[in-house]
Amino acid sequence: MKAALTPWCAAAGSVMPMAGTSPSQQEGLGLVVVDPRHVYCPAEESSTFEVNYVQTARYNKWNFLPKNLLLQFHRFVNCFFLTVSILASISSISPIGPLTFWLPIGLLLFTTMVKDAYEDYQRHKADTEENARVTEVFNPGLGDFMQMHWKDVTVGSIVRVSTTNSDTSPMIPADLTLLASSTKTGTAFLETANLDGESNLKLRESPAETHHLLTTFQEGAAHGALNKANVRKLALKVVCNPPDAFLYDFHARMEIEGQEIPLGGGHLLQRSTKLRNTKWVVGVAVYTGRETKIQMNMSDPPNKITGIERQLNRFMLYLFWGLMAMSLIGGIGSTIMVVSPETGSGAWYLAPEDKTATFDANVPGVVTLLSFFAFVILLCLFIPISLYVTLEFVKLFLATAIWGDREMWAAEEDMRTLPRTMGLCEELGQINYIFSDKTGTLTQNLMEFRKCSIAGVVYGRGHCEVERAIARLKGQRLPPNPPAHDGVDKGFNFVDERLVAGSWQGSPQEGNIQMFLTHLALNHTVQVGYASGDAESAGTDPQYQAESQDEWALVHCARNLGVFFQRRDEAHNVELRVAQQGDPVGAGATEVWQVLNVNMFDNIRKRTSVVVSNSAGDLLLLVKGADSSVLPFVEQDASFAPTEQHIAEFSNQGLRTLVLAGRALDPEEYADWNKRYQRVALQASDRDEAMRMLASEIEESHSEPGKRSALVDGSTPTRRRLRLHGVTALEDKLQERVGECIAQLAKAMIKIWVLTGDKLETAVNIGYATALLKTEMEPLLRVCHEDMVKTCSQYRTISGVEHCLTGALERATAGDLAGLEAVCQQGRNLVGGELLLGALCDRLARLRVRQGQGTADTVETNTEIVLIESRLREALLKERVRQRILELCEVTSVERPGGWALVIDGPCLRAAMHPDLRLHFLQVGLRCKAVLCARVTPSQKAQVLLLVKENLTDQVTLAIGDGANDVSMIQAAHVGVGIRGKEGQQAVLASDYALPRFAFLERLLLVHGRWDYNRIGTMVCYFFYKCNVMSLTLLWYAFDNAFSSQPLYDDGYQALYNVIFTALPNMIFAILDRDLEADILRAHPELYSTGQASLMFSARRFGVFVGGSIVHSAMLYYLTLLCIDRNVGSEDGKPFGMWSMGTITMTNVIMVASVVMVLLTKSWCFLHWGIYSISVLYWFLFMYVYHALWPGLLGNGIDETDGVYSVFSKISPAWPYWMAMVVVTAACCLPVLCYMYVKEHYYPNIGDFYRRVVAQPHLYPNESVSPPIPAFQALATTAQAAAAALRFLTFEDPPARCRYISNLAGRRVGHRLKRAPTVCRLRLFRGLHDIG
Repeated sequence: MKAALTPWCAAAGSVMPMAGTSPSQQEGLGLVVVDPRHVYCPAEESSTFEVNYVQTARYNKWNFLPKNLLLQFHRFVNCFFLTVSILASISSISPIGPLTFWLPIGLLLFTTMVKDAYEDYQRHKADTEENARVTEVFNPGLGDFMQMHWKDVTVGSIVRVSTTNSDTSPMIPADLTLLASSTKTGTAFLETANLDGESNLKLRESPAETHHLLTTFQEGAAHGALNKANVRKLALKVVCNPPDAFLYDFHARMEIEGQEIPLGGGHLLQRSTKLRNTKWVVGVAVYTGRETKIQMNMSDPPNKITGIERQLNRFMLYLFWGLMAMSLIGGIGSTIMVVSPETGSGAWYLAPEDKTATFDANVPGVVTLLSFFAFVILLCLFIPISLYVTLEFVKLFLATAIWGDREMWAAEEDMRTLPRTMGLCEELGQINYIFSDKTGTLTQNLMEFRKCSIAGVVYGRGHCEVERAIARLKGQRLPPNPPAHDGVDKGFNFVDERLVAGSWQGSPQEGNIQMFLTHLALNHTVQVGYASGDAESAGTDPQYQAESQDEWALVHCARNLGVFFQRRDEAHNVELRVAQQGDPVGAGATEVWQVLNVNMFDNIRKRTSVVVSNSAGDLLLLVKGADSSVLPFVEQDASFAPTEQHIAEFSNQGLRTLVLAGRALDPEEYADWNKRYQRVALQASDRDEAMRMLASEIEESHSEPGKRSALVDGSTPTRRRLRLHGVTALEDKLQERVGECIAQLAKAMIKIWVLTGDKLETAVNIGYATALLKTEMEPLLRVCHEDMVKTCSQYRTISGVEHCLTGALERATAGDLAGLEAVCQQGRNLVGGELLLGALCDRLARLRVRQGQGTADTVETNTEIVLIESRLREALLKERVRQRILELCEVTSVERPGGWALVIDGPCLRAAMHPDLRLHFLQVGLRCKAVLCARVTPSQKAQVLLLVKENLTDQVTLAIGDGANDVSMIQAAHVGVGIRGKEGQQAVLASDYALPRFAFLERLLLVHGRWDYNRIGTMVCYFFYKCNVMSLTLLWYAFDNAFSSQPLYDDGYQALYNVIFTALPNMIFAILDRDLEADILRAHPELYSTGQASLMFSARRFGVFVGGSIVHSAMLYYLTLLCIDRNVGSEDGKPFGMWSMGTITMTNVIMVASVVMVLLTKSWCFLHWGIYSISVLYWFLFMYVYHALWPGLLGNGIDETDGVYSVFSKISPAWPYWMAMVVVTAACCLPVLCYMYVKEHYYPNIGDFYRRVVAQPHLYPNESVSPPIPAFQALATTAQAAAAALRFLTFEDPPARCRYISNLAGRRVGHRLKRAPTVCRLRLFRGLHDIG
């Protein structure tokens, strides 16, 4: 039988799109549906399509300056300082020279501008390189291909890409429809790493019609030659969907020589992918430039703001209003002084210089307003503008430190930890919740065939890794696995002498086993190649190219068990070799099958199927997929029940299962289905849903065409016609040190929620293997679909609504319409049942009326009953889930020593996420130490994370995954982490940090996260302290001089204070300071609570620094004044003047700020000593050079004869200057030192305690701070510590106000531990983290 072949891509569902909405979704949403695109070849002269020139750069040389400045002034602080700088330029009101403000804001804008310019320059370079790449485009006039730049390729151009031409690039220059290739089958392989990051090669194939037309083969040649004469005569039209952002979606048809050929994603060569293992390909350009798939997916990642930045913005606002209040007080005070008889005539020696308006007592309102602005200018450094640029530099260095950490480097793959977002360093130190994928994240995503079930018999010996991990937890030891069989391929570890190498031939189960292996060898999209290019000469050394690890493992298994997938030709004929008993691997008799149709996997059906025929003309449908999507349509023969039991056993062992089934097709049935299939395959839009419905129809044996899958629509009538072929069990081994990492994170008070698409039993066993679940947590809190559909006797009480729904379902199943209507009528009066049961009651009444009128036949009645039965089952599930969740709310309200663990599957999670129930579900989840969600969809992963993130606004979430199905979850989290693994890099491209291993998360959070949070939190607080210390001395001086807004300092001092004098110590502290070393932080994960409790940057700590700056500024001003008052300031006998006072006070300010920085520093290296010393010495060097060499250059216009620029030479010989520096610095810093001593010794937090243990280990003989804690070993805790810890883990009721408040060490427990012995405090800290 010869049927029209359908391309691999023209099937239901492909890969989940990254962005945008599909045409069918657009139509469903009421959006305008764009007409299909018509592409002609040869290309039309008057084409209006997008050119192939791409531009990712944001600026050009004409718009860079205005556009960049506009973007920078979107920040409030920049606008504020620009306003102040403009006001300072008005000499009539400004007490300070404008250069004092224009210099720092200019430096800030210039620095940011240089950074943006460099980044955009790199984009320009990349754009130039991209557009200047060379490819070959067919010139009809010359009849040959000519080299052209990528930017010159147009829609409709015929493009040739070659891997053998050194003058052209092997990359695809535009989105091309493949017409022909150099291979005999017309296939080509693409490396899509630039598109989606995936390392597996992707198969593309050309239509047989164009491939045969354009390719000629000489006898014995391994590669074909391009027929340029036929290329010159080629005339075709491609009708395709408009450009969209779906990477693999392509709905089109090709019209050539009166034929219509369906095209799909398997015919599309995407721009920037690389041609591999293929000599050349020819295609026609359908999308160019910004309309290509890769360009439409280039969007900026979501803008994430850290918790410190959010608090900082709030504190900035408070300081702004404080500045306004101080300026208003100064303005009012200035007005009072002006109208006073003593100062009403004006004071010539007080700034500003123009006193005509300022001191006019007749207009006090103007005096107040102008003085207000003068004080705003004078005190504007109260809000530090340089903080933001300092933060950017610091975070750049911190990100570089993460990148350079060799302990987070996978040497085997040469992969480093990659910070893709520079601004989230400190957020890593405040994580409360981790949401993790399983496959490829906790596991290696390297599939290995371990066991199988065929005809109710289990094959495969040995134990998998999860079994061994669980046995270790129970103190048991399993025997080693038997060695691999001789003669099998290297790396094939399946052991069972009953199956390997055709030994099953002649056994009673021969037919079943051969069908099982034949299914494995046919139902896939794997391509095979050989080193010599020919299967015969290559012997038994195939090179399989698969798009997933599962398919590679299954085909590899079939080969070693006796059915060898040898080749696939251009007509989709598959050649197999079936081994006889005793044959070596790869040998055997040849069988040829033809693949007629392929229904690809999608996330709705969760299965794949093929229609094949053999040389005898037999038609077979082969279906492979998850047990939940295949078993409902399988005949329940004698092997059905044992196979279900085997699936449960495999899942308990942590193995991934796939069910294989099939049936023989009637030729007439297939012909009718294939006719509709081919017609739908030609659609240029809305193809996916139609193909999905057709695939479901034949797989599920729908009795009515045009219905959706019964998996999503329970009203679809189906039949059990598939025969069970068997079940495969693949092992995905755990990554190294995953269990140890999870144990450490749990001790750090971080809760981990695992969300996976695997079976619930598999997820549970992975949880035990990784120490996420422990035996003390049993019995687990289960909310799964299997339990919900069973008898409800497990519940304490049965609600009235559930009772009515159960009765209604029983009557609907029995077809008792009268009884069904009576039950619905009874239930519509119950709370919670009025909507559904009331609507069903009305529907049944209308059906009864139609039956009475004779307008409703039996078919309509049966259809209506099936629909009602489906809705009742769904409603009953929701009601039982609601009852279960409410029951768990009561159960978990009482803590238990081992803690609670919740396990829920996808269908029940869908019900639990209902708006009326989601907060109850959240409350249960927050009371559990571990949560596992199985059988969840990608959208459900993001929904669960957002449920926590939106309701617990003070908690920080982290999402980690490795695949495209984790992208939405990663982007929704505060911090997204992608695993650089086998599945690809779509998760990496959407992440903030990329890790080679899940285990590296421990060091990233517990070490770098804690360091970075402590550094940045302290740095920001200190930054405000040093700025306020300097600016508030101006306030005291102004208040002490008739509210005159007279500056105390020279303009140069103020301009360079933050930029030069105090900048480097703060930065070096934020980059290098370590309060504790990495081995101590990893040995004691409870130290991570510092960030979770926001101890280093909270309103309280910020207030302490700001309050300290107020006290120190007053001491600096008045003590300095006291030290130099009435003392001789120079050899000529003159006292100290205003500029001498300002210079001495600034010296003291810098000294005090530097000493406070020294006191805050917890670790020291030569850079600390050097930078801190140089910073102070630079101030003295600056005074010497500035005063001696630059008179009048940076001043505010006062004549140099007044002595303003010779101050240092006059005051440096005077002993009061040095005495004031020593006395004032000591007076300010000694109280700080005493405060820190008292706090660390009598009111310590957990970090203070461990620093004392490290500094004085002889005082704490029972404490160890050396090696990290071994895997799965819990910290010791006492019953008293556990009880104390439980008191602080509280939840508010009702759930509508559910707000989890993390009561961590050092926050609310601090005041209870003031006088407790140190060891007791430590045990309580540990108790908090073990129990929490």
